[in-house]
Amino acid sequence: VYNYDRDLSVFARFLDHNGVKFSKVNKKDLTLYKGYLKRGEHMKVHDRDKELLKATLKRLKVDFEADGTENVDIKGKNKQTRSKGSKTNGNDSGVSQGMVKALKNADIALKSWDDILGVSGSRRTRSGESGLSSRSINRMLSAVRSYLNWRVDMDLEIPVPPEALKLIKTERKKSQVAELKELVALIESPSIYEKDIRVAARNRAMLELLFSTGMRISELVGLNMDQINEEGKIFIMGKGKKERFVYLTERAMHYLSEYLKVRNMSLEQVKQKVKDDTKGVADPTDPAEGVGVPTLLTAKFSRGNENALFIPYRGGRDGRRNSRISTNYLQEKIAEYRRRLGIVVPTSAHSLRHGFATYLAENNASPAAIQVLLGHESLQTTTRYVHASDKYAEGEHREKHPLKGK
Repeated sequence: VYNYDRDLSVFARFLDHNGVKFSKVNKKDLTLYKGYLKRGEHMKVHDRDKELLKATLKRLKVDFEADGTENVDIKGKNKQTRSKGSKTNGNDSGVSQGMVKALKNADIALKSWDDILGVSGSRRTRSGESGLSSRSINRMLSAVRSYLNWRVDMDLEIPVPPEALKLIKTERKKSQVAELKELVALIESPSIYEKDIRVAARNRAMLELLFSTGMRISELVGLNMDQINEEGKIFIMGKGKKERFVYLTERAMHYLSEYLKVRNMSLEQVKQKVKDDTKGVADPTDPAEGVGVPTLLTAKFSRGNENALFIPYRGGRDGRRNSRISTNYLQEKIAEYRRRLGIVVPTSAHSLRHGFATYLAENNASPAAIQVLLGHESLQTTTRYVHASDKYAEGEHREKHPLKGK
């Protein structure tokens, strides 16, 4: 919703600076908007308006001081002083309520300016003056098209039909997947780099599940305790509310079980467990050898997170009912592990899903089976993953080229 609002704000500013009313928008305006984004004009307009707002705020403060007010506090608190005989209009500061409100609104607008448009210094596009990438442009065009569709659904008037807004062609980037040994090292890295046993076990289990099942990160963090059966089969609700089964490997089931052993322990209990393990003392709460995931899932839980499978151990959400690990946390952790391991290929949670499909394809898995496991509606979508295997293409070339060996 935030991104949708931000993208529509950019379109609104384009119309405003070109003196075009929304009710008068035509196909030519939409074409000009594409060029506006491609050239990066939205950034120039943003910077120019921000400077104008700064100047306005400064001028308002100067006007206040010229009117006998010093140390103007835009929040309307009692820091201001005013010349004798002035009327306060019910405000102890001596500044009229309307002027205080105007100044306060200007300051709020200035502070939130970058956030509203999502273009603060750290979030500017890499292309800088050259404007947005084709994918970013299409995202912003899609926001406008969605808004037009919404108006149609609400029986509101629209200046142009939604289908009149055509997306632009995007560049076809080569899919990159890290080597299998690098992905395995990434999956195992929580056990090496995390000091808290609970965090190490949880993060290791999450990465093992991602690569074992090929599920999306949103599907992973949304998992509940009762979604895994004794065979390691997980029933999930995927993108577009499509249901499907995914499957755990024995390795993934092992590390999930290891996580569930410590899932509800306090830090003090974990420290005691480490001491006992070091001394060789058996923990009566540990399941006997051979007891699998289902038995562990029926255990009593005491952290207030009875439903969520992966739970936080730090921060404000620790111990809150049904709190879950956030997708941002896991993405940041994967980025950290990748840096520590020196993996040069860009790697994220989606890369594990991509690697899952790629290496299944290299082992001659059926594209139709991969499609089902990934939850794709179209086989064409799956082929973007299957055809990404350079090793498979290289092997086919060496084996089947008509001039091989000649």
